[in-house]
Amino acid sequence: MGYRIVSEAADADLIIVNTCAVRDHAEKKALSITGGYKHLKEKNPALIIGVCGCMVSQVSMSDKIKKSYPYIDFVFGTEHLWRLPEMLYHTMTEGRSFYPNEGDAVLAEGVVHALQDTLDSSFGWINNDLFFVPQLLDNTPAYQRGVIYATRPASDIMAKTAARCGRTDTIDKRLADATSRFFTYSEKVWGFWFIYDCEGKYKAGIQNWRAWAQSVGSNANNAGVYNLKSDDVYEILKYCANMIDYATGILNNVKMSHFDTDDNVYYTKGICSVVANVMRSVLAVDSSVAERGGQENVEEALRRFNYIEDFNPLYVVAGGSDRGDAMLPNHVAALARHIDVAGQRINDMMAAMEK
Repeated sequence: MGYRIVSEAADADLIIVNTCAVRDHAEKKALSITGGYKHLKEKNPALIIGVCGCMVSQVSMSDKIKKSYPYIDFVFGTEHLWRLPEMLYHTMTEGRSFYPNEGDAVLAEGVVHALQDTLDSSFGWINNDLFFVPQLLDNTPAYQRGVIYATRPASDIMAKTAARCGRTDTIDKRLADATSRFFTYSEKVWGFWFIYDCEGKYKAGIQNWRAWAQSVGSNANNAGVYNLKSDDVYEILKYCANMIDYATGILNNVKMSHFDTDDNVYYTKGICSVVANVMRSVLAVDSSVAERGGQENVEEALRRFNYIEDFNPLYVVAGGSDRGDAMLPNHVAALARHIDVAGQRINDMMAAMEK
């Protein structure tokens, strides 16, 4: 398109801010960075500023930027990256352009985001890998196992609710394959690449979800269905509550050995990462969830999930119990408490919806 990279924002003719919506402080940081470019626009009215990524995939956030940041010229969600040349041309010739993602894409990313993050990490998927023995890297494999454990039922519940018109309708084959064929895991199988390619399977499942989202509303023969109803939201929250109960049970196991402590902490963190993404995606596409489930419940559950994601002690200890010295912190109890409160708030949301 004729642009080249410059080292200083003040020298740019085009600035694009890439954002994330997985963490609350990431959204605040993105908005702060975006606000910092206002003075550049005032000095150079010809400067074009765009915002893209997960944060503005949410229609509510896109609308917020449209109203509160008039110097932003264009906004687009992740599924519209391919339209960047078109958006630039539209901005130059006709004015501001806003392309938030549709709800289908937001829900799809809610299912697969945590798994995609593990695949994009330094070592990729470590479990089942002959080159990187999982025991040597300790906490990361445990976290990844938690992610895949929670991803499969997340894929299942989304495919059975938001991705079909009614309970008797056939489940989209791409999503059925993602759940039953690709999002699977076994500790007893070891291999690499062509022998047992876990990463390839998981990438295929992720691609199936994204292909479904892209096909919704198209004229393709396999066009996807997106139909999120109130009953569906309740079932998705029930999935979240069930996963949280399972995670809490693991940390409250009185027979947990000292050597299992750190693995169980990071395993439950992996589970909670998926649950948090699923919940955030539902809140992003259905603004009535907070109203029906209680804004206070939503905010507290998300606050607890943020804490869980930030919880990364260098060495996990369980002080103050028969597993450790009372002079040491009890990381297990601390994490279990936050997970438990998040679960309670989700249950309160469900109870409010039943009234």
